[in-house]
Amino acid sequence: RYAYTGGDDLAAPDEGDSPLCESLLASILQRRSTRRYQRAPCTKHQLARVLACAYAPERMGLGVQPGLDRGELMTFVAVAAVDGLASGVYYFAPHSCALRLLRAGLDRAAVQYLCLGQDLGGDAVATVFHTAELPTAVARQGDRAYRYLHLDAGILGQRLNLGALAEGLGASGIGGFFDDHVNRLIGIPDEQAVIYITTIGVPADAE
Repeated sequence: RYAYTGGDDLAAPDEGDSPLCESLLASILQRRSTRRYQRAPCTKHQLARVLACAYAPERMGLGVQPGLDRGELMTFVAVAAVDGLASGVYYFAPHSCALRLLRAGLDRAAVQYLCLGQDLGGDAVATVFHTAELPTAVARQGDRAYRYLHLDAGILGQRLNLGALAEGLGASGIGGFFDDHVNRLIGIPDEQAVIYITTIGVPADAE
């Protein structure tokens, strides 16, 4: 449904390949939203494991349900500074753990602007966008669809946060953004609503 110009199959993490397996409770207790990032890159393997924590936790040996039942959410990732991965806007296919390139190159200033000018958007190594086609969601779920979408996106956002923490990275959810600018950056139609954004980056206080 999207015009891919390239792609990258992220190496699917082996089962149990996450520090969370040994310290899930400790990670939950330490979970915080990062307030400031430094402009340093992460690795492709780190990003793959963070995404796997959100979308395939059973493969990470975390002993939780693999995914969300309704499946209306779609995920896009704006990659700014990931070693081994070209910068650009990608569609993320969770079942195959693959990133499909939609647009090469990324303007950090544009990402910062659509996050209401927050530095977190401009300094993140990657920004994850959860979107949904509202007419389709309402047809399937009725009047509660909008609530369900935010609940599901919130669950994914918290998993991303825990996964980032386990990799020595930081994460912060962005609930305020310019919807139309996000749609233009990703290249999706107006009827596809942006539900939630999660930034991932290297904490400013990281050694």
